[in-house]
Amino acid sequence: MFENLSEHLTTFANDIDFEEPKPGQSGTYESELRDPSGAAIGTVEGSYRIVTRRESDGVLLACINEKIALTDGVVHVEAWARFENLISGEWLYCPAVGVSGRYAGRTGFRQWRPVELGKTAEAKLVFFTTQLS
Repeated sequence: MFENLSEHLTTFANDIDFEEPKPGQSGTYESELRDPSGAAIGTVEGSYRIVTRRESDGVLLACINEKIALTDGVVHVEAWARFENLISGEWLYCPAVGVSGRYAGRTGFRQWRPVELGKTAEAKLVFFTTQLS
């Protein structure tokens, strides 16, 4: 379990019009995960794409994919989110699955929220005690 992490964006690219976001617009990012002491514990490579606008309320929905490389294994994250939650400062919850190393077969979740948009975020990575069979 990794709590109280800070995430520091190292690269960011997008084609999103933040004044008027639309389905089809997307972005990519890379960041460094640091523990509470400031030591680097891993990296995040991610992408997101605004996929659709929900008819019932007009909310934009985005799909997020991430590869989190820690010193002792790799974790895959994939989730749907309201686009506004990617930039609002609210906690975003994403299912996580370990794909290699000590995390292989383990499930859990990643949470993050922007602190300074486009620069830093707070983050957590938590695994449940049982593994997939």
